Amino acid sequence: MDCHDFEFEKARLLSLALEFGFDQDSANKSLNRLISLYGDDGQDFISVEHCGDDFIATLAETMQDSEEWDDLQAMESEACGALNNMFDKRVIDNNQANDNDNSREYIDILDDSPEPKRRPTLMELDSLSDTEDLDFTIPKHKDAILNLSSCPDGRSQIFTPSSVKHSSKSVDCKSGVSTSSASSVSNKKRSSLISDNEHGTLSFEELQALDDMEFANVVIFGNRAFRPLQHQACKASVAKQDCFVLLPTGGGKSLCYQLPATLKSGVTVVISPLLSLIQDQIITLNLKFGIPATFLNSQQTVSQAAAVLQELRKDKPSCKLLYVTPERIVGNQSFSEVLKCLHRKRQLAGFVVDEAHCVSQWGHDFRPDYRGLGLLKQNFPDVPVMALTATATQSVRQDILKALRIPHALVLETSFDRPNLKYEVIGKSKEALKQIGQLIKDRFKDQCGIIYCLSKNECVEVSNFLIQKCKIKTVYYHAGLAARQRVVVQKKWHTGDVQIVCATIAFGMGIDKPDVRFVIHNTLSKSIESYYQESGRAGRDNLPSVCIVLYQKKDFSRVVCMLRNGQGFKSEAFKTAMAQAKKMQQYCEQKAECRRQTLLEHFGESFDRKACKNGSNPCDNCLKTSL
Repeated sequence: MDCHDFEFEKARLLSLALEFGFDQDSANKSLNRLISLYGDDGQDFISVEHCGDDFIATLAETMQDSEEWDDLQAMESEACGALNNMFDKRVIDNNQANDNDNSREYIDILDDSPEPKRRPTLMELDSLSDTEDLDFTIPKHKDAILNLSSCPDGRSQIFTPSSVKHSSKSVDCKSGVSTSSASSVSNKKRSSLISDNEHGTLSFEELQALDDMEFANVVIFGNRAFRPLQHQACKASVAKQDCFVLLPTGGGKSLCYQLPATLKSGVTVVISPLLSLIQDQIITLNLKFGIPATFLNSQQTVSQAAAVLQELRKDKPSCKLLYVTPERIVGNQSFSEVLKCLHRKRQLAGFVVDEAHCVSQWGHDFRPDYRGLGLLKQNFPDVPVMALTATATQSVRQDILKALRIPHALVLETSFDRPNLKYEVIGKSKEALKQIGQLIKDRFKDQCGIIYCLSKNECVEVSNFLIQKCKIKTVYYHAGLAARQRVVVQKKWHTGDVQIVCATIAFGMGIDKPDVRFVIHNTLSKSIESYYQESGRAGRDNLPSVCIVLYQKKDFSRVVCMLRNGQGFKSEAFKTAMAQAKKMQQYCEQKAECRRQTLLEHFGESFDRKACKNGSNPCDNCLKTSL
């Protein structure tokens, strides 16, 4: 390479660094180190095509010490500890407990502390054994209603009058591995049992119109009605049909497998990628709905794992859902034998692959062990598999179906469009903190919202500014907080004690607060898929809400640093992550294109931008063209 060409390639590399948001000085230093590393004999390889990725990765590594990123692995370990506490000696082991109601011990999930606490006043749902058939009896007389009322002894009963009976094999809550030997919900929570019915009652006519699945949804989960496609997914599961469910964030994916699991005989095995996700599900199922659910993972003690395995070896295990990470399924011969034992006893009800986009190497959160889950269908061809995700492009969907060996699965998908959400991108000013404070004062005064930040440092900085300078009630949340602190933060925000939570991507697992009026990304997200999920936490009550990205080019360099920190030296994974991040950058730099159309078309959904332009919540670009 002659001198002129060499200088030209250096200029191209420096231009690439600036395009990614890195500053000129840092780019020059990193490039000089790279040239020195390659030496005179390697000058022919100093080009964007040959070493562009390495140059950007090296540049990212030199800047990583300036910020503290979330350690999700540490959060996983902590989640395991929290789950293990649910099965410690302070929680009664039903194998040793007698049938005296006074001997039962419960956990109060309303307390700030994750520690178990005795609570005497609870709701108990009657349940029969697994041997009984599903049999819902609708009252014969017109005066009957489904109601919530209190008993004289302080407990609650779910039906009035007593002629409304629910005889189901589903809510068999006597489990030696669950947290309670009875189905229990605090009286403070009982109004949530009929969550969508503001009066808490169902009339005789409404009851008679329900099919068995709908009635179970009311009785067990307290939902007056199914959300779109939930009913079909539940029916497919009960009919032992393979199913692929694609629902947007907030669409209620969990119910699609949790409800059928309670109605079917045997254990439903749920594969989930993160313990922190499993933790939320386990606590909610056991403590809110009284559904016996447990988990297995490599961080449990020998005695804790043995208790779960002992339960699974029973002729009729009492737990209805067993949560595991993919590593437990792939390459664990002893667990494979447990599954085969369940299958021989006809107690293997089904498999659920949650966050199924992790299966695909083209997905935004690929997990290699997820790729091996096709062995489930190979080893148990007659056991139904349900795969669920909120974010999957057309190519990712096909890859998931192929990898899981369910090519003929029933595919249930609804539109990704959230018509009540308004999408905006605002240029970030030099005084970014003042900008975000003024934005909230002008547009979101006294409204509930989330501000997503890229690093722990950013969370704390933004939160402190809003508290001290703007007098806005704010808390921050990241994986570096202790488990108890995170519980307190979530409760304060959920109950409305504070208006805003400044959070990293660690926040959102299990979050289902309906009245979030705005989600602001103080730094662009790492991918379109991640942004769709995070922004989708706004407006779950279907009321108008706003999703804003505050964007400046140099922030993209911080995303690169975060990705390099997470992907390490896995060059292919880093390249894939970078390609996804570039698409998010392109979204932010759009000047005229419809943002809603961009999001939907990314997931393979055709969309006419006129629907956005003429809708009730047009994106900022469509709003400009309509003026």
